[in-house]
Amino acid sequence: MQKKLIALAIAGLSGAALAQSNVTIYGVADATFDVISVSGGTTPALQANTPNFTRVATNGSRIGFKGSENLGNGLTALFQFESDAKFDEGGALGTARDSFVGASGAFGKVTLGNLSGISRTFASALDVNAGADGIGSNQAILGKAGGLLAGTKLDAGSNFSAPRTSPSTTRSGGTAGLFDNRFTNAVAYVSPKFSGVQFSAQYAANEGKDEDLATKINTSAYDLGLTYDNGPIFIGLTYADARWRNQDDGTAAATTLSERWGNDFRSHEVRLGGKYDFGNATLRLIWSQNRTEADGNALAGRIAATNGVDLKQNVWGIGGTVNVTANGKVIGQYYRANDLSGSIGNGANSLADTGAQFINVGYEHSLSKRTLLKVIYARISNDENAGAWNGGYDFGKNGTGFGGADRKISGIQAGLRHSF
Repeated sequence: MQKKLIALAIAGLSGAALAQSNVTIYGVADATFDVISVSGGTTPALQANTPNFTRVATNGSRIGFKGSENLGNGLTALFQFESDAKFDEGGALGTARDSFVGASGAFGKVTLGNLSGISRTFASALDVNAGADGIGSNQAILGKAGGLLAGTKLDAGSNFSAPRTSPSTTRSGGTAGLFDNRFTNAVAYVSPKFSGVQFSAQYAANEGKDEDLATKINTSAYDLGLTYDNGPIFIGLTYADARWRNQDDGTAAATTLSERWGNDFRSHEVRLGGKYDFGNATLRLIWSQNRTEADGNALAGRIAATNGVDLKQNVWGIGGTVNVTANGKVIGQYYRANDLSGSIGNGANSLADTGAQFINVGYEHSLSKRTLLKVIYARISNDENAGAWNGGYDFGKNGTGFGGADRKISGIQAGLRHSF
């Protein structure tokens, strides 16, 4: 009898808590066995380091808690805490994914926290892979400026990590471009839909501002989006802008941002694309243009590259899905990053052959509403100078660590994705 009373008391407390705020535990468990192959390279050192290896990848696996509370008068409070779940590595949980608190109502929705950028969300909507995940993700090639911006993102102090100067050596790490990562210290607004039209805006605050002459920096970013989503048609336009308003006295190490690339580093990008759903098939298109700039500075001690940069790169992609059975579909996409144009440093770095090609094909089979079996093939081909001075291209999610000039990286993934 006593045990029954205790059980009823616990149930009553749980019910009271849930009545106050509707809380949901959710997540994705996505694990694949990967076979990776690396070849090519423009230098003897690169050519001598072309391993073929295997791994287990947990892709975008995550666990989260989200909830809402009806405040009356059409106003709702909401929250979300979401963490990576890298169970292949035994990593600790955190809140590095989309975690926020906010409110929604007739005015739309406002959130504050760690947020996916609007440009990132838009590109993911046009990706053919389930959850825009794994080595097939279009983050392999979008927004990287020849590799210069690969892995660049806002850190916890609202500072941007410095653009790349050499190939990465981190396996299974993320190499997405600046606008395909998340913004810390961010506030976002999403409007209601009006006949399928919706506006979004996001701003990343400049918490890391420092006015000391030797370390002067002031970073901030914003991201804007306009979409039309009605029936089989989805169309969108985004614009993102990030700035490192920085200058130092020329005495810092050459690895600092202004010493390496110049003052007032800025990257901004526009994306335009859409999707049409035929019912048993989809067609997806995207085009983007990135501009990355920095002012030249001739202070004593600076290296040649700090004569400034003014780079532009266009990227385009086409993809689609076709249902081949009641529960299975074939997916595929092709992306091309064109050569950079403009200038960098003292002109000694060639901008010819600084692009890359990316191809992704696969098959996804739904074993249930929540469980998906998938087999994916992806290959990225760096052009001859893509990475000669800035790292080059690698898979955007679960990279190999072997991006570089004239590198060819391919991979096959096979595994399960379960959503709960």
